[in-house]
Amino acid sequence: MKRYFLLTAGFLLFVFSLKAQDRIIKNSGDTLRCKVTEIGADEIKYYYPGNEKLIFGIDKAIVDHIDFGTGEVVRIEKDSFNNPEYYVSQGKNALKIRFLSFLNSTMELTYECSLKPGRSLETSLGIIGAGFDIGDYDPRGVYGKFAYKFIRKPDFYMNRMLYAHILKGAYIAPELALRYSSSEYRTSFYYEDYSSENVWREDEFSFAVTVKFGKQWVIDDGFLVDLFFGIGYGMTTLDNDESVNYGFMAGPREIPLALTGGLRLGWVFGKKK
Repeated sequence: MKRYFLLTAGFLLFVFSLKAQDRIIKNSGDTLRCKVTEIGADEIKYYYPGNEKLIFGIDKAIVDHIDFGTGEVVRIEKDSFNNPEYYVSQGKNALKIRFLSFLNSTMELTYECSLKPGRSLETSLGIIGAGFDIGDYDPRGVYGKFAYKFIRKPDFYMNRMLYAHILKGAYIAPELALRYSSSEYRTSFYYEDYSSENVWREDEFSFAVTVKFGKQWVIDDGFLVDLFFGIGYGMTTLDNDESVNYGFMAGPREIPLALTGGLRLGWVFGKKK
């Protein structure tokens, strides 16, 4: 009977010691059963039970998570770019205006909102007719653009690297654009002392699906510069050689090519104090 109790106690002690151990789970799925003593900036230190004097170290970059014997689970951060805690003091929103768009009878305003590090949503509204009517078309209308931006990371990564600003960097952005406009056109006829002019208005509906490539700079978490160019698929209902492309260019059915591009200036806001 005494031997039975000793075996049971030994078994329970063995089970308890296994349960109390920590587990380091690598990215490969391999497991280290040990006792973790320290989680540093670059390395995790541990020892094996029964050999406390010999301390080992493992690079955090190859560790997925740690299961502590207490039941606590710690996930190891691999990429500081994606940690929103690094950007809490930065503005997450921007209001931009397309530079010199009023020279083409338009005023375009763009709102950008950061969804998370490396991702943002961009919405643009263009008012056609709000500007200088250089071609004397008396244009009226509106267009809208909707883009999802993927901000590029560097080709190489070093520990603790992050975006200088959450809205700053080179990017690629799929964009959908829709436009309605109405413009005035005229033809003139001259013969000796006789002349006549025919004036009419035409409506236009256009759409474009483009991929934009751009670079955005943020200066002192305030002033913003956005330079971009895009190409894709698009069409317009207006088949007129004199038609003006407001906000973006969309070709006729025979050439369904869409182009966009420009320079935007803006201001960043929404900082936490």
